[in-house]
Amino acid sequence: MTTIVSCYYKLDQSKHTQEEYDTWIHNLLSNIRANLIVFTCEKDKPYLKTILDSNLELQYTIIVKELSDLEINKHYPDIWDNQETIDPNKKCGRGRGCYMLWNSKFHFLKEAIEENPYQTDYFVWNDIGNVRDSRIIPFLKSYPNKDKITEDKLDIVLLNGFRNKQDFFCDEVHFSGSMFGGHKNTILTVCDFYYKCFHFYIENDRFIGCDQQIISSIFIKHMNLFNPVIPKECNVDPWFFLYQYYCN
Repeated sequence: MTTIVSCYYKLDQSKHTQEEYDTWIHNLLSNIRANLIVFTCEKDKPYLKTILDSNLELQYTIIVKELSDLEINKHYPDIWDNQETIDPNKKCGRGRGCYMLWNSKFHFLKEAIEENPYQTDYFVWNDIGNVRDSRIIPFLKSYPNKDKITEDKLDIVLLNGFRNKQDFFCDEVHFSGSMFGGHKNTILTVCDFYYKCFHFYIENDRFIGCDQQIISSIFIKHMNLFNPVIPKECNVDPWFFLYQYYCN
């Protein structure tokens, strides 16, 4: 068995409208047949619970955690003004709430692994609003197939290759950080590297608002920990190819 981990926080500033997110969230939560752990805040819990309770083929656990209680906020309470200032792509609509949540994915995974209510060895991170294409929905009936998940590497979609090895990445597209998975031991190892790399970015006054850039930095130094999944024969948006890859 496998556990899917996600989060939902209704932010004042985000890349898409609430109506769009609502459609995409229903697409995922109404159709998956899996074990799910979802992090949210107290005020957003009723919204999620209504959707989750309508899916009788889903086992779920809600963990309430306020934005102010995120580990990333406890360790770095004073970085967000500067991060908004140095964001190279402010026009896309993202803001500090997005930065906090995107950089909390591995903290969420670590907590889910420690809690492990379904006693699984494999975990998949899933952005809650990424079922934006109706062609994905048929895959959700058998997603994720545990036998397709790599045991000793992190499965993550590689959208574009690397031309240069470098310490820092900014505003480049290499990996899709929307979904990735692996054995719990692999995820915990990558988690440790992630937050060491995050701190390295902060020390050097680099933009950390996009988790995909930090994942690229880790990949350059620890390629052995990754299974870069290239979206071949892709029938969906390549950013979300793992839905197809992790099916029968």
